[in-house]
Amino acid sequence: MPGALYTIGNFTIDDIVLWPGGGTWMGQAGGNVLFSALGARIWLDTVGMLARIGNDYPAGRLGEIERRGIVVDVHHVDVPNLHDWALYEAQGARQFVNHLSSGTNEAMTITPEEIPARCRDGLAYHIASAPAPQQIALVAALKRPGRFISLDPHELWVVEHADAIRAALTGVDFFLPSEIEARLLYGSDAPERAAREFGQLGPKVVVIKMGEEGSLVYETAGDRLTQVPAYPAQVQDVTGAGDAYCGGFLAGYVITSDAIAAAQHGTVSASYVAEAVGALATAQPTRAEARERLHAVAAQTVRSDEI
Repeated sequence: MPGALYTIGNFTIDDIVLWPGGGTWMGQAGGNVLFSALGARIWLDTVGMLARIGNDYPAGRLGEIERRGIVVDVHHVDVPNLHDWALYEAQGARQFVNHLSSGTNEAMTITPEEIPARCRDGLAYHIASAPAPQQIALVAALKRPGRFISLDPHELWVVEHADAIRAALTGVDFFLPSEIEARLLYGSDAPERAAREFGQLGPKVVVIKMGEEGSLVYETAGDRLTQVPAYPAQVQDVTGAGDAYCGGFLAGYVITSDAIAAAQHGTVSASYVAEAVGALATAQPTRAEARERLHAVAAQTVRSDEI
């Protein structure tokens, strides 16, 4: 699709446990490719997903996704899909544990050769968290002048592949690690310094996602740091909120060409995902409704040049 925004990542089948007292939701559609596409779709009409899909992915789920106006391009592989427990505890603690019968991240990450020719003329590509060697190959294959590439690293591969990730940032426009990933890659808990260092490696914008504290945005041009607050959502389940942020951010940049406005778009996308349990329960707001939240976030954002 010429001019489309694509998200690249994995599908998961999520068994969600919210404790204490929050209940359980089994067999939910999830995965970073889906959540990031939902985040982008709030703002753009032309959004596609690129991913491998396993031999046990529930029938009918792809149709549900397509009915949300997202173009689904999958490469079928004869191995089990990723299937995990999403376990939430008090004070926001959480962990993801793969089922013993689950597929692996490596087996469920699409390769550049598996991307159809019809999907190679997009305007923007978000590479969601995946094993670092496979992410790096995707960056190299997709980067070209006039195209936007965003990258969200995977916590499990950051330390082992730190040098390779740093080298790959020359081909990335937007680098969007979580606070934990930034700390692992930088080597200490100093997000402002980490963002500046990552920006010197190539990205025009670095965003460190900080959960309920919002996001820290570093613009290489002008050496500007800005804290964008989180939207005060009625949080039910934060699974996928960071991925939705990434999709919303890239969509926002396509629309505005402004890093802070893009971060505000990402913040709104994350808020809708956090208010639902399971990706396909996420609300489908009108653009006017989404812009109301956007204006609320913008009103609370103090740009660095306004301080």
